[in-house]
Amino acid sequence: MKVLQVQLDKASRRAGDEVGFNLTSLLEVSSTELGEIDSYRGSVCVLTLTDSTIGNEVNIDVDEILENLPENDAVPNYKSPSKRFRDILWRLQEEKLGQKPTKEEFADFYKREYEKLCEHYKSKFRDTE
Repeated sequence: MKVLQVQLDKASRRAGDEVGFNLTSLLEVSSTELGEIDSYRGSVCVLTLTDSTIGNEVNIDVDEILENLPENDAVPNYKSPSKRFRDILWRLQEEKLGQKPTKEEFADFYKREYEKLCEHYKSKFRDTE
């Protein structure tokens, strides 16, 4: 993932009601960074527009944006990461129970599995004694 501060210079309507954007970076971009940006060509990207004046510091919660991405019909089988995770856990519990779980059953299951996942990754931290 790469986050860039840019200025929207132009937006133009395309044939199928898509929109093309011309953007200019607000900060200098090194050749190495440009190579990294170029590696994203053809990738699905998220453009977040804000009406706030942007200086050197931007107070945007990228994780919140990613968690709340809407479903996108333009990208085959697209689901936000959190929706995909919930769907996987739903199917797992449905398989274990042999039937669709109730809302309460799934809420409890989701909480337990999420906690296991958190503990798994927390255990990977190096001890900082």
